[in-house]
Amino acid sequence: MPPKPRARTYAAAAVESASDGGVATTSTDDDEYRQKRDRNNIAVKKSREKSRQRARETADRMERLRRENAQLERRTVELAAELRTLKDLLLSRAARRGTADRPPPSSQDAVVLADPQTVCIDHEYTANS
Repeated sequence: MPPKPRARTYAAAAVESASDGGVATTSTDDDEYRQKRDRNNIAVKKSREKSRQRARETADRMERLRRENAQLERRTVELAAELRTLKDLLLSRAARRGTADRPPPSSQDAVVLADPQTVCIDHEYTANS
């Protein structure tokens, strides 16, 4: 199988034109080649700019998500502290309700202030955590 002919470069076209004694037939080829090169150069510039734009957008999105993640982590810490506080309050109130000198809890209190062991089992945490 014979090798494929190589594409003409602008320099090769100029050399052929000069070696032909300046015959005008290659100027049409040169013009077509130059137009192709110009169109290709424009396409390459657009493609590279588009790629840079995508990279900028990705970097911006990544930074925004990092900030959001940090904010969510702070919120998680705050909620965990609030949960510990509320759990401690609930357990201390439930323990106080268990003493004999207290009046019986109202029907609303009975729902909220259940036995500490029941609360721990229902919510999957222990009094020590």
